[in-house]
Amino acid sequence: MFLFQIAGYRKTDLSMKYVVLLFKMLIFGSLVAIRLGEWDVSYLYADLKYHNSIDYYLTTLSSVAIFLMLLDFVQFFTIWWYRRRHRVWGSDNFIIGVGHIYSLLLVIGVVVGTLSLFRIHARELFTSLSIIFAGIAILTKDYISNMINGMIMTFSSQLSIGDNVSIGTHRGKITDITLQNIHLLNDDDDMIYIPNNIVMNSEVVNYTKREIKRTSIDFEIDLKHLKTVEELERSLIEVLSPFQELIKPDSYYLRVAEVKKEYVVMKFQYILKEPNKDLERQIRRRTIRRLVEIISEREKIADQIPDLPDADLPGHA
Repeated sequence: MFLFQIAGYRKTDLSMKYVVLLFKMLIFGSLVAIRLGEWDVSYLYADLKYHNSIDYYLTTLSSVAIFLMLLDFVQFFTIWWYRRRHRVWGSDNFIIGVGHIYSLLLVIGVVVGTLSLFRIHARELFTSLSIIFAGIAILTKDYISNMINGMIMTFSSQLSIGDNVSIGTHRGKITDITLQNIHLLNDDDDMIYIPNNIVMNSEVVNYTKREIKRTSIDFEIDLKHLKTVEELERSLIEVLSPFQELIKPDSYYLRVAEVKKEYVVMKFQYILKEPNKDLERQIRRRTIRRLVEIISEREKIADQIPDLPDADLPGHA
């Protein structure tokens, strides 16, 4: 019953979209007819004193409206064709990129249209104020660079919405890619906004794109709290026994990443049968708590060991 209700809602929503699209096309056809002179509406204001000004504003407004509606049609049919061909029903990089281009052209159209209403030609304005616009371009170069990098990332396949990535010191899930920054949701449910310029100039690791979806928990442990690597690995595997049906067998691996003078950098890795962000958080939380317990136990044992007595070495007074 619930599935039938959802299907009914989708059909209703789709029907409304087609009704709105048909209404827009009727308005678009009317505006084109007025702009080309096929539909003369000047008789409505022919007797007015300012009929010449009204005629100018009507022509300008119709031209702007035609451009904006044409832009809307191009966006709609491009996304419709893309969804139909690639069977995509949500949002992906291409759809977001088309939306960004649509927004930019929309702003340009509105600005040029507003200038035209005041009888200001955009080409003449930009030519006469070229020095000022050059200064503005210099001041906003970072903003423009961010926009360009955002466009590059949305149309590339390297980063996508939903990918688990590591950008610099931040790690999390990409929730959105805008013209200015990437929205990254980390394991603490904090939303991090990273400018596109920083992303393009940073080392980025995409954990979703790799063929083997191996999850890694990085940690450091003091050498005095570590007996053997095998013993620590068995302890961590044992604490994850409630999740053994969700983790591929024999995929557990405790890897020594780096050895320092006083501590060791380790990576505890495993492979989930099905990618699940919430499950990863539960496993990470359980693993970290077990590590804290181990370190606390070893710390108590280390505190109970008495210090060696000082002894005079031979040859010293």
